Amino acid sequence: MQPLLLLVVLFIVVGIHAKKQYKNSGYQDASGHNYYETMTDPGRKGEYLTFRCLKGLGEEHKLLTNVYLPKEDGTTTEIDLIMVSATGIYVFESKNYSGWIFGDEKSKFWTQSLKGGKSFVSTIPFGKTRSTSAYYRST
Repeated sequence: MQPLLLLVVLFIVVGIHAKKQYKNSGYQDASGHNYYETMTDPGRKGEYLTFRCLKGLGEEHKLLTNVYLPKEDGTTTEIDLIMVSATGIYVFESKNYSGWIFGDEKSKFWTQSLKGGKSFVSTIPFGKTRSTSAYYRST
């Protein structure tokens, strides 16, 4: 019975530490997403992990999350993360994929292959990021 109790206590301690780390990261304030929403949604979790990595670059970089920008046609586009620093403005589109990803930056589509033989085709994020960046560079 003691090993099970030890495992439960360890699980609780790790969970508390992860939640505290999340709270201290500033991501909740920046994104408006709470810990549970972030950890249960693979896309948000990927954005959070990217945010944490970029936050580690230092306070001189300003990070903006989930930014909606207007497009010429009147619709909006969402940018996962924007980092503003002395060296420029950087646009990040975060994808939290697993498995094998096939394709390159010149392809229109990526193929994601998972265990068990399942595969999915999706448009690549480079196109969205490039077109958004090009539009705002020209304005």
